[in-house]
Amino acid sequence: MSEAPATEARTAWWAKFILIGGIFAALLLVLAPLGYRTGILGVQAAVLLLPGMGAVLAVLTLVFTSVGAFLALKRGLRAELLPMAIGGVLALAVLINMGSWFMRANAVPPIHDISTDPVDPPAFVAVVELRGPDANPLDYDAAALVGPTREAYPFVQPIRSSLPPAEAFARAQRIIDDFGWERVAADPAAGHLEATATTRLYGFKDDVVVRIRPDGAGSRIDLRSVSRVGQSDLGANAGRIGAFIVAFGSD
Repeated sequence: MSEAPATEARTAWWAKFILIGGIFAALLLVLAPLGYRTGILGVQAAVLLLPGMGAVLAVLTLVFTSVGAFLALKRGLRAELLPMAIGGVLALAVLINMGSWFMRANAVPPIHDISTDPVDPPAFVAVVELRGPDANPLDYDAAALVGPTREAYPFVQPIRSSLPPAEAFARAQRIIDDFGWERVAADPAAGHLEATATTRLYGFKDDVVVRIRPDGAGSRIDLRSVSRVGQSDLGANAGRIGAFIVAFGSD
């Protein structure tokens, strides 16, 4: 008498959903910056819509993972363990990533224009035509910006150097080049430098102006960094100015 063929174990639909859900949640986070860099997505879709969809999908995936793990352990379903583990880990990674961005956004004021001189902020000239009609305005709103800037970024202060203006200008140029910013304008006589910095992940363009003026026997160096798009810069502009201040030094 012949034996009946063994029934092939099949992965449950909910385990497949967990795997697919985790993969798609992670893909949405990857596609967001790629979509913006290629011009397919606008800033709102790239920063809010796709990551938000990824977070929602990740939450659903983790809910299914919790229920699925209970069922798999109770029923001894080994075929479901690997896809659930992969999908669950991916979903958890997405939520950790989104949580870190959320905490960072809540830790800084929702501003995108930072200046070391709020009374007489350095003015942009050459980058104005590069920013485009949809970019953030370059008018410095002191009433809205001074308080949050001083409270959140007390290190954003003018650089007072013993270097004469010509030497301070040369040092500022070297720092801009070392940081990999794209130099847009350089006027040694006026002590005026403009450059554009590009963020690594999304490729956002932030414009920087450096102003160098005589200060006694030395120089006073003021900086301003402004994002082209977005309401909050997540501290990027202040961090950029802080890095410049450290690189320039105190001599």
